[in-house]
Amino acid sequence: MYGVMGSVVTDYQYLKFGGNTGRINTSNVLSELVYCLSNLLVLFNDRIIHNARRLQAVGSGEKLKTWLTVIDYSEVFIEVSARRMWGEKGKWLIVIVLQIFKCAGRLLLLFYHKDNIIQSPSMPPLRRKKAREDSHVEESRIRLQSAAFTLKRSGRIVRRVTAAPPTSCRTWRPLLPPNNNAEEDGVPDQTLSGKMLIAEVLYVVKPVAHLCSMMLFGQKDWKPWLLALSADLASLQLYGTKHKERHMSRKQRLELSRRTISLLLYLLRSPFYERHSSDRLQAVLRDMSANVPLARVLCNPIAQYIPQWQDTYFYMWST
Repeated sequence: MYGVMGSVVTDYQYLKFGGNTGRINTSNVLSELVYCLSNLLVLFNDRIIHNARRLQAVGSGEKLKTWLTVIDYSEVFIEVSARRMWGEKGKWLIVIVLQIFKCAGRLLLLFYHKDNIIQSPSMPPLRRKKAREDSHVEESRIRLQSAAFTLKRSGRIVRRVTAAPPTSCRTWRPLLPPNNNAEEDGVPDQTLSGKMLIAEVLYVVKPVAHLCSMMLFGQKDWKPWLLALSADLASLQLYGTKHKERHMSRKQRLELSRRTISLLLYLLRSPFYERHSSDRLQAVLRDMSANVPLARVLCNPIAQYIPQWQDTYFYMWST
């Protein structure tokens, strides 16, 4: 779900200073632009740090992952702008093009570049603390290569005579290789095959299948909603055994946990939202406004803005 918090900040200012919910239509493009540019700035800054420190490569298909991440961060802004400029038909044309490109790119990563579980976004923000540690490990490895050599038979690391420190500074302790632990839990990324590969393909093609179903049955029909939910549940079920037995790396388990939690968004997606969630959610907000001190300041704007947020953000392909 992209851009909700960015939209909250910008849109709430209109309401605070006398605006109404109609003003959202004039502010959501700006708020999405701010959200998009801020994330793209972080992405390009991460790429600069990565290249400058010569960190371990993300993997094959890095340029493709970068473009997919750019689309992940900017797709809502592009969709909102397309609807403003060309109406609903223009918006849905842009949606179809973006989702086909994302689906093709992810399948290319999966089959050609032999990538593992596709993350969202495809290239997560750089963990700067770990990046500094990796940089120090790399520097230690380079220094060790210039100051010592490894015996072929025993594997013992021996310091070079020319690299020995002054006598007063010697510790007489043996040299040790730098500790470069690539995975925090010591488990490498699980290679996808068999049921896990089928599960990932289901997850990747789900947005395009959902769009095709919407074209056949309509946006408010239950069939597209059920199709997308069934694809998510089937994908998680196929992953279930490996995930529970901790055969996957920490990064892969976190991604599957995120997908599991994202199932709650189906409560806010059409047509379930209009037929079941909307009235109950509005009733809860009204009760909180009436019974909780100062809650009206927050609950009333949320109650007025929820329909716009639901129409803008809660697509089947936004996670």
